This record gives sequence, structure tokens and C-alpha cells, in this order.
Amino acid sequence: MPSESRNLPEQEQSIKARAGELYVEPPRPESSKPVKPFPVYLRETPAVPLSASTQVVLWIVGIIVALLFLAALWRVSHRHGPRPPTPAPRPTEGTAVLQAPADSPARSSSAFGVVG
Repeated sequence: MPSESRNLPEQEQSIKARAGELYVEPPRPESSKPVKPFPVYLRETPAVPLSASTQVVLWIVGIIVALLFLAALWRVSHRHGPRPPTPAPRPTEGTAVLQAPADSPARSSSAFGVVG
């Protein structure tokens, strides 16, 4: 353990030196072309409408997606097969709970095949 305590100041210096290297942003190369601001680029670029075939394809895809969505909603609302049983409502504090007597067959362990 004494060797670890001797290396501690050296490790701290090394960590601090590497931290400076990690978090310093590298210099950006100067480009020869000036970059246009976005509003200028937007003004210079004309808006071209989509072709008719592209519009038709997008409409068809949109209709297919809408039909699949409606089919998924219909399938969720009209499930086939047995539904899981709903749990019986638990009695509240004000209601009486009927219990079988202790010597009844339903409560004895012999009903389960265990004889004591």
C-alpha cells in the first residue's frame, strides 16, 4: 500500500493534464467558402411542388397506414376467445364475511388428501 500513496500526486497531475486534453474543443478548420445563413439560403431556394406520381404514392401509403390503424383498433375492441375471469369484488369493512366452520370438510386438511 505505501507504493500507492507515493503515486497519488503523480496520478492527480496526470489526470488533470488528460482532462484538459479531453475537454478542449479541437480547432475548426477555416473553410475557403463562406457559409450562407439559413434565411438567405431559404430565400434563394425555390419551392418545387411534388410530382403527381409522388403525391399518388404518398396518398396510397397514407391510406394503407390509416386502414392498418383502424384494423388494429377494431381487433382490440372485438377480441375472440375466452376473456380472463374478472375477480370478485372484495368485501368492504362494513360487510360481513361468511366463513365455513373449522370442522367442515372444506376447511379440514383431509379434504386435500393430507391426514395428520
